[in-house]
Amino acid sequence: MKMQRFTILRAAGAALLAVAFAAPSFASDPVVMVCEVRGGQVNPPTGSAGFGCGRFIIDTDANTVSYRIAFTGMTGPDTAAHIHGPADIGANAGVQHNLGTGNPKVGVWTYPEALEGDILGGKMYVNIHSAAFPGGEIRGQIVDMVASLNGAQNGNGTPSSGWGAFMIDTATNTLDYHIVIESLTAAETAAHIHGYVPHGTNAGVAFGLGVGAVKTGSWTYPEANEAKILGGLTYVNVHTTAFPGGEIRGQITSLVNPLDSQQEVPPVASPGSAGCAFLSIDTDANVLGYDFRYGGLSGAATASHIHGFAAPGANAGVLHGVGTANPAVGQWAFAAAQQPDLLAGLTYYNVHTAAFPGGNVRGQLRFDFKPPAPPCVEDLDNDGTVGPGDLAQLLAAWGPNPGHPADFDNDGTVGPADLAVLLAAWGPC
Repeated sequence: MKMQRFTILRAAGAALLAVAFAAPSFASDPVVMVCEVRGGQVNPPTGSAGFGCGRFIIDTDANTVSYRIAFTGMTGPDTAAHIHGPADIGANAGVQHNLGTGNPKVGVWTYPEALEGDILGGKMYVNIHSAAFPGGEIRGQIVDMVASLNGAQNGNGTPSSGWGAFMIDTATNTLDYHIVIESLTAAETAAHIHGYVPHGTNAGVAFGLGVGAVKTGSWTYPEANEAKILGGLTYVNVHTTAFPGGEIRGQITSLVNPLDSQQEVPPVASPGSAGCAFLSIDTDANVLGYDFRYGGLSGAATASHIHGFAAPGANAGVLHGVGTANPAVGQWAFAAAQQPDLLAGLTYYNVHTAAFPGGNVRGQLRFDFKPPAPPCVEDLDNDGTVGPGDLAQLLAAWGPNPGHPADFDNDGTVGPADLAVLLAAWGPC
């Protein structure tokens, strides 16, 4: 028996060495960041009715930022646009990348390695200039998550507004926030982060924000709720004497997708048309929440829908009718079988007009959020990693052992096949 156990250990050791020395070098996952551009983020604020949003994919191996930015409602054509930084929210900084003029702005910025920490740290911002506002008419900090607060998300139709920018640290379970209340119809009485639900549903308080026009701080959230936060299932709610249940609300989300005429298939000539899709998704309940906003269309919207399933550059049929409200806040209860295609980014939102019955503005609905992975069964000691502790438990259970957690192939014996399964899963779950 000792000789058999020695042989097992020697085989396991050889296998571990093979894993250690033959492990491939994996590329880093791209980082997705977003921004909401508006007059209230300019320093000083401009009061412009212009708005828009951007989505940014940072490849830290190639030192590139791929971007798509769409905007509408400015006082006139943009005269210039840049990515500026590094700067905190509300501070100004120099130009780092020229975005050019035109709408949408699509391109790639190859950044110097020295700027990478500032980019990932939320220290860059988009600034779009006009003749009326040469210093910048609308601006948006490039961050992990945003909240665009309005009355529509509380169902009250008030013109009140606000915005929030958020950075999340999943290692420390912290969400840093900078929230600005631009306008209210009555005195503020309270403000909170609520959760955990999509657009169009109410939930209890998760964190108190206090009162005041500017709210900054950090929320240490429960690890168990992290996936829900990443899915956009929390929201900021600002309460007033006129609206004790909440005057303005904004879903905290990284699921931000620009809408523009160039995403139509084929593209249409309507450069002033643009908008934003702010999304939330409950993958357990199969519910997609949305806040769609747009402006500058060729005429009144005649219809709008979520279409699918199709990749960018292809058309598909209607999956869900949204109507002509603007903003359009609501939910789509999708079928469980549709979830993989939805999360793969194979749906799009399309707004139709009389001049462009096939669609005036469109935006692919991309989901960088990934649902929680199933439990790692090879992690026998539940420390989040398949490693030496799990190997020790497997070897201690070697031999006939029906029902043991290390019997991965359920053949009643912990043996070589189970060892192979454990070694194949070696590393973080």
